Amino acid sequence: MQKSGFASIQINSDTTQFLDGITSLSISNYGATALTVTVNDVARVVPAFNPAIGVPFGSFNIPGDGTACEINLELKFEGGSGKAILDFRKIKKC
Repeated sequence: MQKSGFASIQINSDTTQFLDGITSLSISNYGATALTVTVNDVARVVPAFNPAIGVPFGSFNIPGDGTACEINLELKFEGGSGKAILDFRKIKKC
């Protein structure tokens, strides 16, 4: 039987992340500046946190469908730094 585990990574500066065995993923922008997430050479802008709403206004999601994939993410903050949280599920190797 395959199992998955949940992990969170806080991102505070521009970075590239390679993740393997990913079954779902969410990137939430808690910072004061926009975040650009690039996957497979396609960029998506995740807006800055809006305190009036109280939750991250923008996020990028890969919903889980029961299969695993590998993904190469590039995260760039407007100004080079910010605060985002990368949450994902990953297949555990038992």
